[in-house]
Amino acid sequence: MRFIQTVAAFATVLLMTGAAPAQSQEKAPHIALELNKIEVSGNTCRLSFVMENQSGQDLDVASYEIVVFGKDNVINQMSVFDFGALPKAKTIVRQFELSNLTCEGTGKLLINGPAGCSTEIASGHCTAPLSLQSRTGVSLIQ
Repeated sequence: MRFIQTVAAFATVLLMTGAAPAQSQEKAPHIALELNKIEVSGNTCRLSFVMENQSGQDLDVASYEIVVFGKDNVINQMSVFDFGALPKAKTIVRQFELSNLTCEGTGKLLINGPAGCSTEIASGHCTAPLSLQSRTGVSLIQ
């Protein structure tokens, strides 16, 4: 009987302190996109991204319209970055080389939204929320 009372008291303390089972601490379905590196590559600026599919579904395509702003907040370029197919629970690295762009002058990247979406064909990347991070001095925003 004393054992049951001890377990019940422990469970009450856990509930009161906000501790929850591991299951409920999982993040909601999303796609994580990280700007991992930005570097000069010959006459271009190379952007390296790490993308992780935590949407819970395989994605046949994952492409996003990205706007590159200079440090002066003036739009420099607008392009669609095609990250390709992305199986669920998979992490990929993709690199994109942009000409007519100086890495040093780049201020931020705006994820303008998913590309190639329509009401007839609802690809998973069109509806899955993005979680953004940058490991560089260039901000990644939406």
